[in-house]
Amino acid sequence: MSELLFEIFCEEIPARMQPRAEADLEKLLGDRLKAAGLAWTSLRTFAGARRLGLVIDGLPVKTADVSEERKGPRVGAPDKAVEGFLRGAGVASLDQCEKRADKKGEFWVARIEKPGRATAEVIAEAIPDMMKAFPWPKSMKFGEGEMLQRWVRPVHRLLCLFDGAVVPFEVFGIAASNITEGHRRHGPGPFE
Repeated sequence: MSELLFEIFCEEIPARMQPRAEADLEKLLGDRLKAAGLAWTSLRTFAGARRLGLVIDGLPVKTADVSEERKGPRVGAPDKAVEGFLRGAGVASLDQCEKRADKKGEFWVARIEKPGRATAEVIAEAIPDMMKAFPWPKSMKFGEGEMLQRWVRPVHRLLCLFDGAVVPFEVFGIAASNITEGHRRHGPGPFE
């Protein structure tokens, strides 16, 4: 089991918005990870004047393999019904399906095997979507094109580590890294 550390470093977040932002971050990212089939042992959020983040402990390295069966049309059904079934199941031909009989007759059944995905890939997809949909009560607009941000204050840096390695993704034109900053006066300067 691994740990995820995610931190958004930006300009000063108003104090009245910080508790709600922590709850929104937990819900939005947690829901996306659960939808991908991930579970964890603990999730903690944190917020400060210039940062918002979370730590998730006990994440698996990859999602579980999924095996499902999809029941299709009866054997001898019209070609259009069979084509729709094959397309919906993601199967190329009936050779990859099997016939099963029940009390209503004989039907085609497709067995769909989906291998698990790396958790880092799931995180790299979930965070940009979550950040673009973040529900700040008041947000500002910064930049243009790929760098366009709708955020409470300008985002300067993203830190995202899973199992000690940087999770590669980009949002608002900012690439995730393993760099953070300390207190503005007592511990300035970026550091790993």
